[in-house]
Amino acid sequence: MVQKLHHTGFVVKNMEKSLAFYCGLLGFVEERNWIREGDYISGITGLKGERLHVVYLGIGDMRHSVELLQYLDTPGSKISPTERNDIGATHLGMIVDDLDSIYKDLLDKGIKFATPPSDFPNAKYPWAKKGCHCQDPDGNWIEFLERMPPPSEAEVS
Repeated sequence: MVQKLHHTGFVVKNMEKSLAFYCGLLGFVEERNWIREGDYISGITGLKGERLHVVYLGIGDMRHSVELLQYLDTPGSKISPTERNDIGATHLGMIVDDLDSIYKDLLDKGIKFATPPSDFPNAKYPWAKKGCHCQDPDGNWIEFLERMPPPSEAEVS
């Protein structure tokens, strides 16, 4: 049985470009950054003699991480960009505190979004009240969600 969620992994073409996006623009911090090789990597990937540049990113709470993987010896080919409704398309969802500000800031920095933030009518905590999607430098979808504030004690009793 699953005990907890550990990480979400994305294969990237250019680690520096990806780190500029995730750390420089989104504020993630590096948890681990190293080159992995040897029998374990060959065994887990099925690619003999492969070397991987692996970076784990987080938000400082040491919980769920984003794992960026750059295959150094046998980089794969770029898949066609996916639409959010394509079978097999993936996304990373994250909670943010002020989606409108984040959207404007990232848009001003050249990040393209599928749509502006969309409001979810009648949202109640802990569900999101608005959300939107953008793509990272390799076309991986990122979903930003802003939640309703938690109810006060007076509202709960």
